[in-house]
Amino acid sequence: MDREQLRKYIDENLLTKQEAMEITGQRLQAFDQAVSTRRLKPFYDHGEGRSRVRLYLKSEVEEYARQVQERRNRLKNKK
Repeated sequence: MDREQLRKYIDENLLTKQEAMEITGQRLQAFDQAVSTRRLKPFYDHGEGRSRVRLYLKSEVEEYARQVQERRNRLKNKK
């Protein structure tokens, strides 16, 4: 895989935390909790502290977003 192919793969398949939060519709605290409880796992995790880089696989974030929406719908229907 050459440099351009890699760049294209990253652009099409990996998300930043902010992009992943938009897809899941979660706020920071809920998203961080999902990561800490391993319901959502970073595809790439490197560094420490403020220099830490975490990227999420788009397909996994989309699947997790479906699960979040299903939970929200179940809770909404219970009311």
